[in-house]
Amino acid sequence: MANKNVMDPLDRAVQNYWHLRAEGYSLSTRDELSDTHDNPYATLLRQWLKPCTPNQKALDIGCGPGFLAIQLAKLGFITTGVDSCESMLEMAQKNARPLNIRFVLADAMNASFENETFDVIASRNLVWNLPDPEAAYRTWFNWLKPGGKLIIFDGNHYRYLTDSNRHDRPHRQTHKYLGDIDIGIMESIAKQLPMTNEDRPDYDQILLKKVGFINIDTIVLSRTSEKIRDFAIICEKNHAD
Repeated sequence: MANKNVMDPLDRAVQNYWHLRAEGYSLSTRDELSDTHDNPYATLLRQWLKPCTPNQKALDIGCGPGFLAIQLAKLGFITTGVDSCESMLEMAQKNARPLNIRFVLADAMNASFENETFDVIASRNLVWNLPDPEAAYRTWFNWLKPGGKLIIFDGNHYRYLTDSNRHDRPHRQTHKYLGDIDIGIMESIAKQLPMTNEDRPDYDQILLKKVGFINIDTIVLSRTSEKIRDFAIICEKNHAD
């Protein structure tokens, strides 16, 4: 049996990349949080999750600098944020002050949560860089309480690398957020990741149904030359019989 404490080389490459990106990504998050205009992610969370009842628990999985965790806490959830990158969690803790959010250093699939712990699990820009998305969806399904909701914000960020019919490269992050980091590092990693080769969110819907999620709804957030770029998915774990 493989030792879960021994990190796969691909996992390590992804983690190292996001360690380099932590400061710039946090700056982008702070700009989002300070923007007075309605944020589409925050707006959808409010629409999908209100009203929050006392003692409901939410998990921001792959929380990065903490954007979704902060939104969930503001909605009244007892919130936990998980990320495998320590530098990201340091940024998240700073960004979340003075909110009472628990941040945990752990892998998105191997964190030590009991089954049926959370009422809501949410992620943003995580699933595309997971080595085994189906296993992740299955794990999160188990962590949800019956009737709990899974919310995924993600996109076809590197589909252009493998699809000859897609010539449009995504908009580049500004130097303000990227600094001197070579985007080619992530492009090289993305070629090895399974979601890079799939048309999403259609493929996500297949996996989610296979795992057992119901009431799967998808919203397109942005397109590039008529191709879906960014999207949101909300689905539910079936209620106990």
